[in-house]
Amino acid sequence: MIRLVLVCFGLLLFSVCRAEMDNSSVTIAIQDDIKTQYFEFIAGRNILDVDDYTGLHASRDVVEHALLIKAIRLGGFTLPVKYIQVDHPPRRIKLMQQGLIHLSATPMWLNEVKRYEHKLHISKTVLAAGRAEAGLYTHSANTDVLAVNKPAELMKLVAVSNQNWQHDWKILKQLNFNGLYHTGKYTTMLDMLYKKRADVMLGPFYNSNDLSFTHNGETYLPISNFKVIMPDSRHFPVSRHTAHSQPLIEALDKGLAILQARGEIEKAYRQSGYVNDKVAQWQVINQPAKM
Repeated sequence: MIRLVLVCFGLLLFSVCRAEMDNSSVTIAIQDDIKTQYFEFIAGRNILDVDDYTGLHASRDVVEHALLIKAIRLGGFTLPVKYIQVDHPPRRIKLMQQGLIHLSATPMWLNEVKRYEHKLHISKTVLAAGRAEAGLYTHSANTDVLAVNKPAELMKLVAVSNQNWQHDWKILKQLNFNGLYHTGKYTTMLDMLYKKRADVMLGPFYNSNDLSFTHNGETYLPISNFKVIMPDSRHFPVSRHTAHSQPLIEALDKGLAILQARGEIEKAYRQSGYVNDKVAQWQVINQPAKM
């Protein structure tokens, strides 16, 4: 029975994707919450008029999606965008390989996509290897966790992540926490931190004064003075098996080159907090070898 449900779900998703894939639009896979935050960030503006990447909704994912849309428009790609809800990178990659979606709303780590180059175009580098950093976030009420100040004490903690986030999962395993839990939903991770069922999760730094972020009225903070180097570069994968594959990747690369020359990509990452001077002196706790 379970297998039948899964098969039916797969066929339904296939049908939905096929319905979305027409020659009059470009289909992008995105998380629903990121889509909502993106439109709150844009606030009705023309994407080509956006040149400030600060604000409450300017998380890394939102800013990266803004850079994607701006790049393809600068590159001359004018077809309208349609969105489909697909959370996890492996699922997005599979749908792109099958030609059921055009591209992912946000970049992926090169290590996640380079093996599929025969089926995916890989864009110019959006963020170079080793430039991205992340913190170990916990709920603001977890004062014992926030008080950790020695690397050896980190090994007593329990982390939570998603096995589908292969890059994050591998890094967390290398850090040898006392435990590492998997959950498929980001909101469940936050709930586990709130309920103290887990101690930390790996998360991008934010542009708030204390590097915190809020979700459903709860505040989450990184453990001070510890950071992780993300040792891979970020790129947008584009399906090779769609009607607009070639003009889309050409427009994307052209637009990224324009944004790079303007210094706008660097500006966007800094204003969003993902590349963050506030943590410049924090201790790196992983070995940033190439993934």
